[in-house]
Amino acid sequence: MYALAMSNRLRTDEIGAFTNINDIASELGVSKTTVSRVISGKGRIGAETRERVLRYIAERDYRPNQIAKSLAVSRTFNIAVVLPKDADVQDIPFFQGCLQGIAETVEAREYDAVLCITTEHDISSLKRIVRNRKVDGIVLTRPLAGDKAIAYLGSSSLPFVVIGSPENQDIVHVDSDHREGCRAATEHALSQGFVRHVLLGGNPDHRVNRDRLTGYLDALSRAGLPRDGTDAERRILWGMSGQRELEDELPAVMRGRPQCLLCMDDVIAARALAWLYRAGYSVPEDVAVVSFHDGAAMESHRPAVSALSIDVQKLASIAGNAILNLIEGKNVERVNSVPSRFIVRDSSRAVSRG
Repeated sequence: MYALAMSNRLRTDEIGAFTNINDIASELGVSKTTVSRVISGKGRIGAETRERVLRYIAERDYRPNQIAKSLAVSRTFNIAVVLPKDADVQDIPFFQGCLQGIAETVEAREYDAVLCITTEHDISSLKRIVRNRKVDGIVLTRPLAGDKAIAYLGSSSLPFVVIGSPENQDIVHVDSDHREGCRAATEHALSQGFVRHVLLGGNPDHRVNRDRLTGYLDALSRAGLPRDGTDAERRILWGMSGQRELEDELPAVMRGRPQCLLCMDDVIAARALAWLYRAGYSVPEDVAVVSFHDGAAMESHRPAVSALSIDVQKLASIAGNAILNLIEGKNVERVNSVPSRFIVRDSSRAVSRG
């Protein structure tokens, strides 16, 4: 009854006249139920009657009250976008791009994006959204090893999509081939003669970082170099996402005179470049820099930084359409891939060093 009452609330059309379901039914000589079924797309209605109602609605630019519509079809018309609560998440362009791309995609189909923040160990905000039925579906933007959010959603009836590569490949997900891309990036560095290098990594529990590491190790194998980390000329340092962690490690790293710093993402690369500049090092004259993820800061830096480019907007758009198609009962591909390409820029050109 409440849904019916809400659906009868007045709307104003372009010429200022009031239009509601009662008006449409009265004008066309049909029942309110018939009009409601045409609007919702449910129920059996004759083609001629459906056409008359739709034509009348189009001519008057009638838009049914969204609250009433959601009650009538048991939907909220909201999609949750789950972002990680990292201390520096506001500085990570990837997540900003995901949020913007998903919001634009779902808005085009008359849904709204709702922001949800979680941590690796605390998904209470996600549980609250699901428990209170505030959304129709969820997009997770970063899968983890042993991901609690994925495990929780897997036991619920709510549709969800993952941006990234989850451990369970049967889950609908959208990703780029980070392994292949990072292999190509590492092979580029090796081709420039940068055998003595350091890989600066973030959190090893992030699935994307594991894929990036695997691509790096693949490149070493192809070059006939050890993969086990025993070679003193090649080091892997984890936990370098924070400014303090980088500043603690980079002095010792640079005393080892590496030829190249391989950075697992653009935030690590930007912070490493800032430290190098302050410490008086020149890129690429003193040390080359390569990033396993591109961003505006990589292209605008001088020198511009060689980086692995992924179309984040396309990634987000595919995820947004995938979650809506799941909600609407349409067929959705389980694995969706967005291509990447490694862009060679001045930061990794080989130079003669004394």
